[in-house]
Amino acid sequence: MSKRVPIPAVRRVLLYPRDGARAFEATLNATRWLREHAVAVKVCALTEGAGAEALRREGAEVVPHCDGLAEDCDLVVALGGDGTLLRASRWAAEAGVPVLGINLGDLGFLTAYQAEQGEIGLAAAVHGELAWEPRLRMQVELQRGGRVFLRETACNDAYIKHGEFPRLLSLATDVGGQFMATYKADGLIVCTPMGSTAYNLAAGGPIVAPSATAFTITPICPHSLTHRPVVVDAASLIEITYEGPVEGGAFLTIDGQTSVSLELGDRVVIDAAPDPLRLCPPEYSVFRVLATKLGWSAGMGGRTR
Repeated sequence: MSKRVPIPAVRRVLLYPRDGARAFEATLNATRWLREHAVAVKVCALTEGAGAEALRREGAEVVPHCDGLAEDCDLVVALGGDGTLLRASRWAAEAGVPVLGINLGDLGFLTAYQAEQGEIGLAAAVHGELAWEPRLRMQVELQRGGRVFLRETACNDAYIKHGEFPRLLSLATDVGGQFMATYKADGLIVCTPMGSTAYNLAAGGPIVAPSATAFTITPICPHSLTHRPVVVDAASLIEITYEGPVEGGAFLTIDGQTSVSLELGDRVVIDAAPDPLRLCPPEYSVFRVLATKLGWSAGMGGRTR
């Protein structure tokens, strides 16, 4: 899934900023620049007030939510960090619209441009110089009592974790119709390659190349030292049955956005989503970002190629 697909010169852009003064300033500047280049601009996720009026004066259409708006745009631009891009991706992916990230925080894994490079990214979009790459998503289904209780699509991960009172969970896991293990652990993470640098990484899971078509299953603080993260083919259906405990409970969380409590016997079924996220990839590889964040280049003379 590493094919790059050129994006024609954009004429309609949806801006999705995170909260905060820095993001508002970046959004205002992006709106001004895009309007000067005859690009129609919509801005969502902003509360009404002086900020919204300032954006309207620059020619933006300010909208209260993003649902159903991406279909009418050529590009979604997320202004923030990886979390902001991930939130934008949840509905942009469904619309089949590419997502470009402009990072306003620390060096991110997913954003294509840093804050000071924002206009460079916008210029590339306007001049038809951007391209997107497909990123695997997962379809997550919670089945309860033989019925589908919840169905959502995730770009990063889905995980089961104990509730307010820490209890060792029992999670029977099948892969591709074959029993794999019953995990005794604080929880279990299933992630896409893109999500491998999120909660999975913090839990000691492997870093997977973003273009891979695989899912990673990573236990959280397993009771058995022999339980280790496993990488499986994305074509293999993953089924997790919640077997207890009764007290304390557990939660299923999807992309950090949706969380629902589990009942005994609930089954979480995870499969590859039919349509990928169309991501304008970062200039640097995930391994370059890791080398910068974690100091992997130390002792190598600062080599970064």
